[in-house]
Amino acid sequence: MTEEGGSSNSDMNTEQLQTKYENEISDLKEIISQKDEKINSLEEQIKQVNVFFDKKFGEFKLELEQLNNITLKHVSFVQIKNKWKSIEEQQCCSNKCINTKKPVGNCIQGNGFINLINDENIKYINCVAGKDNRWPCIYNENSFKKPEYCFNYSLFYFEIKYKIEGGDKWMNIGLKNCDTDNYIDYSTLFNIISNEKEESFKIKQITLNDNDIFGCGLVYPPTNNKNEYPYVFFTKNGKQFGKGILLKENSDLYKPYIQLCLCSAEANFGNELTNKPFIYDISKTTILSEFY
Repeated sequence: MTEEGGSSNSDMNTEQLQTKYENEISDLKEIISQKDEKINSLEEQIKQVNVFFDKKFGEFKLELEQLNNITLKHVSFVQIKNKWKSIEEQQCCSNKCINTKKPVGNCIQGNGFINLINDENIKYINCVAGKDNRWPCIYNENSFKKPEYCFNYSLFYFEIKYKIEGGDKWMNIGLKNCDTDNYIDYSTLFNIISNEKEESFKIKQITLNDNDIFGCGLVYPPTNNKNEYPYVFFTKNGKQFGKGILLKENSDLYKPYIQLCLCSAEANFGNELTNKPFIYDISKTTILSEFY
C-alpha cells in the first residue's frame, strides 16, 4: 500500500510540475508575444517619425533653396539720368520741318508728327485733312551699358505713359543695339514681341488705351556668371507680359527708344524715383525662366 501511495504521489508531482512548466512557458510566450507587438509598434512609430522627419527635411531643403535663390538672385536697379535726345528714322516731310535740332513746330505740309516738348514729354500733332500721320523713332540721350563687374543681377528699366491722339494709334517700345543697329521691341500695331534677328512672337491680345503705361527692362546677370545671358522683358501697367528675349551676342550697349503714331508720351526714366516711382515694382523683380 505504501509503495502504491508513493508512486501515486510521485505521478501527481510530475503532472503538477509539468502543468506549472507549461503555464510558465505559456506566460513566457505571452510576454514574448506582447514584446513582439510592442517592438512592431515601436518600429511603426519609428517609421512614421522617419517619414515625418524626411518630409520636414524636404520642406526645409526647399525653403533653403528658395532662400538661396532670393539671396543669390538679388536684382539691383541701375539708375541712369536720362532724357529724350533725338528724332530719327521717318521725317515729317522732305523739308524735315521738325528734327532733333528743332524738335518743336508744325509740318509745313500738314503731316502728323511729334514735338519734343521737354526732357520727358512728347506731343503728337495730328495731320490736317488729306495728309498723313508719320511715325518717327525717338531715342534717349544715354544708353544702357553692361556693368563691368557686379555681384548682383543688374536691372535697367524705363516706362512710358501714353495719351491717345487719334483712332489709328499705335506705338513701339524697346531697345536698339548700339553695335548692330538691331532692335528688340514690342509693337501694339501687330501685338508682337520681336528679337534682334527680326523674329516675331505673337502674344495674347493687348490693347492700347488712354493713360496705359508700358515698360521695357534689361537684366544683366552677375559678371562672374558665365552660364546665363542678359534678357529683355516688357510690362503693361506694372505687370510683366509675354516671355523674355535672350541676348546672346553683342549685348553690351542698348539705347532705349519708342516709335509713335497718334500717341503722345510721358516718360519715366527713373530720374526721381522718390517723387515719381515706376508703376512696375522694381524691388520685386524676379529672374525670368521662360524665353522666346
